[in-house]
Amino acid sequence: MSHYKKYLASPVQLAIIAFSTLFLINCTSIQRIDTAVDEQSNSLAIQAQEALSAQQFSLAAQLYVQLADSHHAPLKDQYTISAIQAFLKANDLSNANTLINSLKNRSSQLSTEIKLTLADILLTQGKAERAIELIMSINESNLPSQQRINLHTLASSAFSQAGNLIESARERIILNTLINQPSEKLKNQTKLLDTLSLIPEHALTFLKPTADRELAGWIDLALLAKRQSVFNPHSPEVDLWKQQYPQHAANSSFLSMMATQAQQHFKTAHKVGVFLPTQGPFAQAAFSIRKGITAAAYSLAHRWPMNIVFYDTSASSIDSLYQQALNDGVNVIIGPLEKANIASITNLVDLPIPIIGLNKNGYHRNEHYYEFSLSPEEDVTQILNLAWLKGHEKALILTPQSNSGERLARHFSTIWQQLGGEVLGVQTYPVKQADYSSPIKSLLQIDDSIHRFKQLRQRLNLNIKFEERRRHDADFIFLVADPREGRLIKPQLRFHRASKLAVFSTSKIYEGELNKVANRDLDGIFFCDMPWLIDTHQAQNDPLTEALSLWKNTRGLHRRLTAFGYDAYQLIPRLTYLKTSRHARYDGKTGILSMKNNVINRQLNCGQFKAGNIKPLGLAPHLEKTINLLPTEPTRQDNLNTNTSPL
Repeated sequence: MSHYKKYLASPVQLAIIAFSTLFLINCTSIQRIDTAVDEQSNSLAIQAQEALSAQQFSLAAQLYVQLADSHHAPLKDQYTISAIQAFLKANDLSNANTLINSLKNRSSQLSTEIKLTLADILLTQGKAERAIELIMSINESNLPSQQRINLHTLASSAFSQAGNLIESARERIILNTLINQPSEKLKNQTKLLDTLSLIPEHALTFLKPTADRELAGWIDLALLAKRQSVFNPHSPEVDLWKQQYPQHAANSSFLSMMATQAQQHFKTAHKVGVFLPTQGPFAQAAFSIRKGITAAAYSLAHRWPMNIVFYDTSASSIDSLYQQALNDGVNVIIGPLEKANIASITNLVDLPIPIIGLNKNGYHRNEHYYEFSLSPEEDVTQILNLAWLKGHEKALILTPQSNSGERLARHFSTIWQQLGGEVLGVQTYPVKQADYSSPIKSLLQIDDSIHRFKQLRQRLNLNIKFEERRRHDADFIFLVADPREGRLIKPQLRFHRASKLAVFSTSKIYEGELNKVANRDLDGIFFCDMPWLIDTHQAQNDPLTEALSLWKNTRGLHRRLTAFGYDAYQLIPRLTYLKTSRHARYDGKTGILSMKNNVINRQLNCGQFKAGNIKPLGLAPHLEKTINLLPTEPTRQDNLNTNTSPL
């Protein structure tokens, strides 16, 4: 017995053995559970990837939400980001925004990479201010070089989208110190100068005294580029710049690249043909466009000898005029203006020379045909961008009872809702009226308020005092109106207790000339228009302004058409540059001009009526999402109306 006794365990030892056995069993169970969870997660991740590949974005988003719910940070955040991206691809803005807000609410706990990705998503949503707030919360002191580059690239884009171009340029200057690869550095410097070039000359001059040495050098270079139609590196002005900034980052390969590009990008034509009518419904518009073309030709005469032939589209068929122009040795054509003529010329099989058509035509497919117009839809999109950037979400629409008014209302509604906003009500009003109280009361649901009051008074049989009440669910009105209508509608909105509702309108609201007394009735209205008309400093000592001083009767709409003709001619030597470079811009009178798919796009300036004057607000916000939503094909109604003007 004593022999076996030493091998028998004591009660304490037995307890320890039992506990250890249970612990090992539990560990094995936990390990199996963890393995099962991992296997389930892997399975969900694979399913999500397969759903993405099959473009089943809603399903992929739901799978990523499940993955996020079953994990802790940082995996939870990564899966949430994937879910947001999938919801956005599915155009499910509601669920995407819910997840975005869930991340934003705990932004202090997010990793730098997640913050940068979320900021990028916010930018695609047009929420630049929220993106900037997120980016500014990042401490970059210990970040690796590439992450710092990503941060400042994103910051530059965010400030640019918000319209703060000088801060966007400052971010590019920081980037210049972080980028080592010479080709990437040159690209960044080009974007830096392009950003400053978007700022009006008087604003750059105002900003320069408070700028540091590096920024001041870039500002002076931008001013030089603005004042020279073609950049000349051997000009006295450039020599003086080199002396003032001998150690500047641009004072090396960048200047020589600027000179080379300037020569390549400015390609003149030997002879220009202009297709415009002298008779018919477009004759007056054509005359204003012709004046603009002539003014532009004189402004460039020192670089490009003027050689213009005008062809009357009201006297001959477009086919015969086109053949005549080719026989005359014309190298480029401006026009035609009428949609019917544009359709005829774009149907020709062979277009050997560039043609700048002066109206909308979504069906052109020729590489030598370029579309340039003063599109009202472009106006709507840009004022819509401004409303969105200012944080508005719930819209009311007030538009004339006309085909164009209804078309613009549809355009606004479509893009606003795709951005994630709501349209709570649409109301039309009869044109050429003086009293708009009926449509205004209907839009503001004041009629409902009156009806409820009458019911209550009848039920209680009391003499109750009535106070008119409007709806309070909307936060702004999109108004389509000309100056006369606007001056009547805005005070009536105030009378019906809607003075706190922001009002956004198109360029149609402004007649193109300052009239302080009459424009007081438009006070508070936001709108976007040609930079040349909004920024009076830019118009001073300007070739087009000087030319207009010779044509005293050029007013209102015809000022816009003259600027339109001016830009059409200025586009000729820049067509190749705008076509071949995605980031190419030209600072025109009608807007900052760029090109996509042979369509010339205009980025407008925005302003607000204040005490009868116009307070400039800078460039219209440039939201890539809304640019992609612009219609490229004309509507059926557009095609039926062959006498549509370029406005």
